[in-house]
Amino acid sequence: MANLGAVESSLGDASLGNFVENITKNLTEDVAVSLAAGNLTAGKVSALSAARAAFSYSDPSSLKQLLYAYRHVFLMEGRILALALGIIYVGAHASLTRPHSAAPREDEEGGSKTGKDGQRRKKKKKRTGNVAKESLRLSDALLMPLFAAGALIGMYYLIEYMQDPALLNRIIRAYTSLVALASVGSFLGDGLSLLSSLVFPNVWSSRNGRLYRVDGANRVQWVQPTETSSPSPSSDVAMAWEEDKLQTTPFPGLLAVPLRWLPASAASSVASFAWSARRVVRESWSIHVSLRGVGAEEIEGLSIHALVGLGLAAAAVYFDYFLGLFPSLLNNVMGLGLSYFALQVVSLTSFAIGSTVLLGLFLYDVVMVFYTPFMVTVATTVEAPIKIVAASGGQSGMLGLGDIVLPGLYICLCLRYDLYQHYAKQIRHVETILTSTEQAGSPKSVAETMAMPTTTTKTTVTREVKSPYIDPQGRWGDRLWTRAANPTTPGLTAARFAKPYFVTSMIAYVIGLMGAMLAMIVTRKGQPALFYLVPVMLLATWGRAALTGDLKGMWAYIEDSSLDTKDVIVDVDANGKPIEKDGKEKDEQNKDADNGHDLFVFAIRAPPETDFVDLDI
Repeated sequence: MANLGAVESSLGDASLGNFVENITKNLTEDVAVSLAAGNLTAGKVSALSAARAAFSYSDPSSLKQLLYAYRHVFLMEGRILALALGIIYVGAHASLTRPHSAAPREDEEGGSKTGKDGQRRKKKKKRTGNVAKESLRLSDALLMPLFAAGALIGMYYLIEYMQDPALLNRIIRAYTSLVALASVGSFLGDGLSLLSSLVFPNVWSSRNGRLYRVDGANRVQWVQPTETSSPSPSSDVAMAWEEDKLQTTPFPGLLAVPLRWLPASAASSVASFAWSARRVVRESWSIHVSLRGVGAEEIEGLSIHALVGLGLAAAAVYFDYFLGLFPSLLNNVMGLGLSYFALQVVSLTSFAIGSTVLLGLFLYDVVMVFYTPFMVTVATTVEAPIKIVAASGGQSGMLGLGDIVLPGLYICLCLRYDLYQHYAKQIRHVETILTSTEQAGSPKSVAETMAMPTTTTKTTVTREVKSPYIDPQGRWGDRLWTRAANPTTPGLTAARFAKPYFVTSMIAYVIGLMGAMLAMIVTRKGQPALFYLVPVMLLATWGRAALTGDLKGMWAYIEDSSLDTKDVIVDVDANGKPIEKDGKEKDEQNKDADNGHDLFVFAIRAPPETDFVDLDI
């Protein structure tokens, strides 16, 4: 048994030695190619060769020298991994919308309210999603690999026919630049919104754990009394606050410290400017256009961030397409913008459809990379924002957007499922007594109706009561500045919901992508990233569901608007028609007919002061 153990140990060392030798050999050959291309100097090559020659298993320090010599390869792959993870993380959170396990809030359902001037106005519906999603069907999942293969093969033979890909690259870059204009604008605009939330949070906590709320409408800050004791208040419970006279700026504690060093007059001017700036960066305008006889349209969500983001996107497209400046940087910006937009607008609908999509494209990726020259040729020939690139020390690498978006859509589905479960656990089943009154016979007059005996029937039914939805988006600054907060707020509780499947899928993505990168280093061949990503991600998520007993719930989950139902109890008349309790709003609308009508209207509307009082903080 001892001899067998020694043999097994020797075989293990030999296989490990061959593995490391293959890595160093392939990397050294890559270095030689880079040297011939002028990317590396002879001094760097000699250092790499010396580190490889000095490597020995008996000397641990030689391994450190070897890893240091090839540090640029690891830096390059680390940058690619960081970019992919970052865009998937923010894209997944931007894709969150109200699940059908949560009820819409009152301000989302619409209605009317009475202003300070006594006039009744229609409530503006609160948006709970940025863009409408395109849901995939099972037929789409089955046909997607065929469409992808057809597009890739067509692109390959077009490159072979044209011989010189310069014109093709120009055409593809023009098309992708136009598409990237809107997506990059949204990406950069949301990035600016994130940064502004870090400077102007809704809530923040001091070092002793006291929670502060910033009131932009009244330009004051409120603090929670120390006797407040509820650690996780529900969304329908009003929290107690008292005004803090010492906080005169919209900044959280640390950012407000430099203002104390200024003279009183200067500090007052800076504070006034800061309050105005906070309003500008948080305002969301709407554009209303109507033409009598044709129709009306209202575009919501127009903000200073969106305008600046669109301007920056236009500048990026101009610098990249017309001037050719900063090619790698702008390529990555546009590629990340396209990925960010795709993660928001596409939904895999269910885990069954999502798994089918990944398995189909898994086979497509394997065939196109291992058995055909199509994938590698197109990826290395086409110079367009269809990939992200990174370089370090003369080494360069790339990752296709498909290897980001397709697994990213599955990760987004996992995060939305976590949000669905968060509200599903809060659903209450309430017994409600319904009363119905019936009259015996068919009376023909009012007198007969009053004299006719009636029968009252009471029925007990179980009604689902869902918790109102609180939008978790846009709370990055709140989460950053309230790490020590206790108690918390309904908005923070909604933003910090448990994310078990999202975390599992993200970890699986890291493991799969690192496996693909390691295989590429060893084999010196392009690797289909989905070949490594798909098995790891599916096994991790479905395996977690099986271990936790959630397999049935995960299989049954579907993102379908038809499931978004709400039990409503209304009073009906003798004919079964709902009784309208309030007809004042219709009367107000009919008054406008006596004052004439507008033929054409174009208006940019700013929100009222009351919109800055956020009850979901």
